[in-house]
Amino acid sequence: MPAKGRYFLNEGEEGPDQDALYEKYRLTSQHGPLLLTLLLVAATACVALIVIAFSQGDPSRHQAILGMAFLALAVFAALTVLMYVECLLRHWLRALALLTWACLVALGYVLVFNAWTKAACAWEQVPFFLFIVFVVYTLLPFSMRGAVAVGAVSTASHLLVLGALMGGFTTPSVRVGLQLLANTVIFLCGNLTGAFHKHQMQDASRDLFTYTVKCIQIRRKLRIEKRQQENLLLSVLPAHISMGMKLAIIERLKEHGDRRCMPDNNFHSLYVKRHQNVSILYADIVGFTRLASDCSPKELVVVLNELFGKFDQIAKANECMRIKILGDCYYCVSGLPVSLPTHARNCVKMGLDMCQAIKQVREATGVDINMRVGIHSGNVLCGVIGLRKWQYDVWSHDVSLANRMEAAGVPGRVHITEATLKHLDKAYEVEDGHGQQRDPYLKEMNIRTYLVIDPRSQQPPPPSQHLPRPKGDAALKMRASVRMTRYLESWGAARPFAHLNHRESVSSGETPVPNGRRPKHVPQGAVGR
Repeated sequence: MPAKGRYFLNEGEEGPDQDALYEKYRLTSQHGPLLLTLLLVAATACVALIVIAFSQGDPSRHQAILGMAFLALAVFAALTVLMYVECLLRHWLRALALLTWACLVALGYVLVFNAWTKAACAWEQVPFFLFIVFVVYTLLPFSMRGAVAVGAVSTASHLLVLGALMGGFTTPSVRVGLQLLANTVIFLCGNLTGAFHKHQMQDASRDLFTYTVKCIQIRRKLRIEKRQQENLLLSVLPAHISMGMKLAIIERLKEHGDRRCMPDNNFHSLYVKRHQNVSILYADIVGFTRLASDCSPKELVVVLNELFGKFDQIAKANECMRIKILGDCYYCVSGLPVSLPTHARNCVKMGLDMCQAIKQVREATGVDINMRVGIHSGNVLCGVIGLRKWQYDVWSHDVSLANRMEAAGVPGRVHITEATLKHLDKAYEVEDGHGQQRDPYLKEMNIRTYLVIDPRSQQPPPPSQHLPRPKGDAALKMRASVRMTRYLESWGAARPFAHLNHRESVSSGETPVPNGRRPKHVPQGAVGR
């Protein structure tokens, strides 16, 4: 890439001016390096001229040449140093170019006058001025109009000065006139060649700039898309699973050099791992089925989206990983993928926070809903299965038991097993849960259960900061789903996939959830502890 991307495409810069970017591009990739090259070549020529003048005997005979050569060398050295100052290079580049041209022209005239004092000829210093003309078009950072003007001045001044020195204006002669005409043709050809070269280089530079900008924009777009795809993948799979699967896919791509030979079912590998000492939480919204029967499909999705966004925040704050959402059932695990000694406390704290959140919704909106939470601690198998569609889940007998703990729980309370209680280390007070009376499996397996006492229930309630409950005619006219939607919007919870604008994308013609109790999800393939 001819120029560094940071010069003309900075991160976060939206809609930059193409002309301004092109000027930066030319400055960094062409004008600066070319002018620096010219200064080095000119300084080398001055040094060579000084060496030649001293090697020809008495230097006093070449005082003008030596003086101009030393002056030009000093100017070129100073300009070379200034070229490394970026602000001067950007704002005074054309002034530096004009000064360089003036030094070259002055050096040429000194050589012309020095030769005139001896024996001038009509061909005197034509190659040097032709070199200046080429330098103007190729190395100096002038625009096309500026280069043509400077080239014309260089040509005309040499013809006029040389014509005056040769007496072409006082005593015209055919020989001098023909020589000056030949010089004019040579300079004209040089200017035309230089102008054509500059035009071609400008077109090529513009095309290269456009191609470079497109390449960088494509790279930036790909980087953004890659980041969005990774975020989408992380919203489906945990980070440790997604990284392992990506590495496995990359390895298979390396093994199959031709992607057309890749099998269709890329996800045939099993990514399942056993984890011990984790806590599983199941939570269900009590009364949501009755509320859903009064909601339109759009309102139902909005309410669930707002609620689960709040639950995701609670899970993150309590170091729990949400596994899946099943209708209005939310279940998560603490202690994955890194083992945590506080996994039981994390799940209990999350369950209490979920109950508290639903309690706030109930008190603010008057909608009769509650939260039933069940927790069990044990061992699980977790990972991804499936041939064509990824499915991340956890499986074990302990997962099934946590599901039954939720079904046998009490609305507004956190229902835990004795295994979870042992991991709490007396962090919470509990009371007998009597789960065996509500679930035959718990009774058959003789599993003792407990209900966690929320420490906040023993404290005086804080001043209400919720929206006032609608009263009178407003309460009669406003349906429960509308009240919940308005309250949850004022809640400020982060909404899952909010950037996808769910409200406009969800069709209002979907079939509503039928009445009746949602069947509980019991993971299959029970694995013993």
